[in-house]
Amino acid sequence: MNISLDRSDVNILNLIQKNATLTNQDIADLTGVSATSVWRRIKNLEDIGVIKGTVALLDQKKTGLDVCAIIHVRLSRHGDKTRVEFENFIENRDEVTECYAILGKHDYALTVVVPDVERFEKFLAGHLLNHPMISESTTYFTLRQVKYSTALPLDLNQRA
Repeated sequence: MNISLDRSDVNILNLIQKNATLTNQDIADLTGVSATSVWRRIKNLEDIGVIKGTVALLDQKKTGLDVCAIIHVRLSRHGDKTRVEFENFIENRDEVTECYAILGKHDYALTVVVPDVERFEKFLAGHLLNHPMISESTTYFTLRQVKYSTALPLDLNQRA
């Protein structure tokens, strides 16, 4: 379901994606919309599911999570039951911070964040590769983070 966002909605969303601690008055001052209107718009965007939640972004290195790996996984069988079982398994693994169903040689791409290589090996050998639905995996260790953003590029929707 596509939701139509007007310029004020996009401006508000862009601001709170960068800094969710802005007050309604701060946003009003920056957008030229009244604080009451900002509150109503944000409430509506929450109600219709555009705003899914508000979180604090943590520094991975400063929290002692020094290893980040991207794992491509191929399932041994395909079908709804297999997909649901695998996705439920992944949903319950805290070290998996992202999971995407993908096209190509593999079925899923996972981002895994752990404190060290030993913990990664424990996850990979002890959990992931022991899962009966997995036939193959390929791991890529990241060297450094070049870009990281949780902000969606909303202005791209406004361009024709």
